[in-house]
Amino acid sequence: MSRDDKWINTKLKYILKIKNGGTPKSSVDNYWTPEEIVWITPEDLSLGENEINTSKRKISEDGLNNSSANLVKSNSIVLSTRAPIGNIKIVTTPYATNQGCKSLENNNNIDIRYFYYYFSIKKEYLNQLGRGTTFLELSNEALKNIEISVPPLKIQTYISNFLDQKTSEIDALIADKEKLITLLEEKRQAVITETVTKGLDPDVKMKDSGIAWIGEIPAHWEIKKVKYLFDSIGSGGTPKSDNLEYYNGEIPWINTGDLNDDYITENQSHITNKAVQDVKTLKLYPRGSLIVAMYGATIGKVGITNYQATTNQACCVLSEPNSVNEKFMYYWFISGRQDIINRSLGGGQPNISQSIIKQLRIPIPDVNEQNNIVAHINDISSNVQLTIEKVKQQISKVQQYRESLIYEAVTGKIDLRDYGEELELLVAERGEPYGN
Repeated sequence: MSRDDKWINTKLKYILKIKNGGTPKSSVDNYWTPEEIVWITPEDLSLGENEINTSKRKISEDGLNNSSANLVKSNSIVLSTRAPIGNIKIVTTPYATNQGCKSLENNNNIDIRYFYYYFSIKKEYLNQLGRGTTFLELSNEALKNIEISVPPLKIQTYISNFLDQKTSEIDALIADKEKLITLLEEKRQAVITETVTKGLDPDVKMKDSGIAWIGEIPAHWEIKKVKYLFDSIGSGGTPKSDNLEYYNGEIPWINTGDLNDDYITENQSHITNKAVQDVKTLKLYPRGSLIVAMYGATIGKVGITNYQATTNQACCVLSEPNSVNEKFMYYWFISGRQDIINRSLGGGQPNISQSIIKQLRIPIPDVNEQNNIVAHINDISSNVQLTIEKVKQQISKVQQYRESLIYEAVTGKIDLRDYGEELELLVAERGEPYGN
């Protein structure tokens, strides 16, 4: 787009008013209300579309007036400026924010969508402007002095309308590909569940398993409790966090966050030999151990160790298998996850115990049939995963194209004057409003 259109090089502070946020005292009940003023936090910016009109929590007029929060006009931009920096939305209703956000308030001389698109691709740059030791934060001063090249309002609207259309098409394509990944994962899950509970022979004689969620199983399979399938079932512990001699050693120390429903090839934390010697609950488990998460949000997740490791107390470790293929059991725990979750105890933090896991009843064939089942699932799962990875690569390329398209448009490298004028004529013929 030609610079004859009088783009101006300026600083953000001369275009948009920046407003800070704040948090009313949580101890004052009448500062908080489920209905009054939308109160945006960084959490509200992590999900959803380009625009939002509500928030997880809301504040009252009293809360607004007795805090450093500011009321912001509708159709303004809200930007997270700490942990993380750079998440952005247009808010289509009057609102306030907490101190983790700043607002770029709309005015009649701009098309706010242009600035939304401009900053939507500037996350890396905004993070480079962040300062702080405990966490990075983008200051008012840094934000105000960002240099930006701005086209006339009419060109802003051309660019915004173009990007509204194109990004909508791209986002729909991405959504379709993400839906395909979900379907592929569901297919893999269905294959695992069907195979570890019914076997590979569709003509085999069946019998009732006595387990509600499984139903019938092959007649020649047995039902065994988990406690009889492994010679060692245990857990782990946590060394005292204030003892520096216990941490950053050579021994892997697996937590439930390391469980990835796959082989565990790396983990975040390591402890020392001294920790293993001093903490009686810690045990070094062999490679090939099956680990099941017992607590909280990760309950039921599994992993198989690719190396010797210890664990914390939230993990149940099944090792030294007895007439059972540990990969067959791994697949069984994946298929039975919901049943395990249903057995959990507790409210906000549901837990299961080693005792519950030991008492689980498993329909199981002989080892040769287990091996064949594992080989079949491995083959199907590998093909599905390969397809998923290809789709993810496609999504990544489309996302890169989306960002490149926005960059080219908001910097004037695509001439959109003809597009804008054609759209104006089309809208005029239909008698519909468009733009600001």
